[in-house]
Amino acid sequence: MSDAYLKAIATRRTNYAITNKSSVSDEKLQAIIKECVLHSPSSFNTQSGRAVIITGAENAKLWNLCSEAMLKGVEPGSRTMLEGRLKGFGGGYGTVLFFEDQAVIDGISGKMLIFAKQFPTWSTNSTGMLQAAVWTALALEGLGASLQHNGAYSDELVAEIHKTFSLPTTWTSTAMMPFGDPVAPPTEKAFGPIEERVKFIKG
Repeated sequence: MSDAYLKAIATRRTNYAITNKSSVSDEKLQAIIKECVLHSPSSFNTQSGRAVIITGAENAKLWNLCSEAMLKGVEPGSRTMLEGRLKGFGGGYGTVLFFEDQAVIDGISGKMLIFAKQFPTWSTNSTGMLQAAVWTALALEGLGASLQHNGAYSDELVAEIHKTFSLPTTWTSTAMMPFGDPVAPPTEKAFGPIEERVKFIKG
């Protein structure tokens, strides 16, 4: 029964070679993201995960903001690679922005003081599962995507993104997922010995 699910997980790969086209309609994209947000787990069902889908000219605007912030003071030797990578993200069809609503996390932490120190970790767990769900779903639709973390690069960039796209200031950026129709398959992925990564202890 799990074979189809495991095959779907294996389909999800980092792909930077994306275009500004999408073979998936905007309506379908929204439906996919909504389902992932709705059904991704969270500690004590806090439902703190948030997602924003940005496409077209707004997507280019997003990555222009990232470029302006991240290329300041970068040495020439590193600038070319970084500039090209950021340009590629902005040249995609869109980006899914992932957030955790800090107001929700602070609220539950205040009510359950015994677990207050654990909620930030659990929040990280939740957003990771949401990101994986969205990424896998997009891959199954034939879209290329990658996971980036530029949204929290600096306080100035955080403020600018929130201001530009009218987002609540309590939403904390956890990741950005640029996507689009792929022009090339993902590069080959090397795997270390799985025996060193998984242990089975039988009782």
